[in-house]
Amino acid sequence: SRGINADYGYSPDSLFDGLHHQMIKYFEETHGRENVIQCMEKMGYRVGFSLIEKATKEEARVKEDVDIVKYICKDLWNMVFRKQADNLKTNHTGTFVIQDNRFRFLTRVSQSDQYKQRGELYVAFTCGVVKGALSNFGLPCSVAAEIEMLPTVKVTLTLQQPAN
Repeated sequence: SRGINADYGYSPDSLFDGLHHQMIKYFEETHGRENVIQCMEKMGYRVGFSLIEKATKEEARVKEDVDIVKYICKDLWNMVFRKQADNLKTNHTGTFVIQDNRFRFLTRVSQSDQYKQRGELYVAFTCGVVKGALSNFGLPCSVAAEIEMLPTVKVTLTLQQPAN
């Protein structure tokens, strides 16, 4: 039997990219541009939380902060983007920076200033995915993305330190 991609010539990757673009467009039209980021992050959070729930169901869960973030860079990134993140840096005080030099949702975006300004819309879902995944591991954090030059993205995770 032939799947949708064989019948119509679409790869699952291009379908996912198209869905992501359409979600941004839908939230812009229905909730206004100022609320798109919040909507995309909320959706990403639910996806990230669920992915970790399913992916770690039958395996030992990593417990150390550094190992959890490495899991995000390798395994989660591969689940969502079909590649590992390119770089991981830390200041050893709870801040980590994940770098993806060919961020999937920005590789087809025009290099024009118009699209650079809209870049934050294309990384909001990923920020939510990372935040949801880390939350499932019991690591509350803040997540922010920075686009210095398309299609490179730096995602900064700041783990919340437990209150004493």
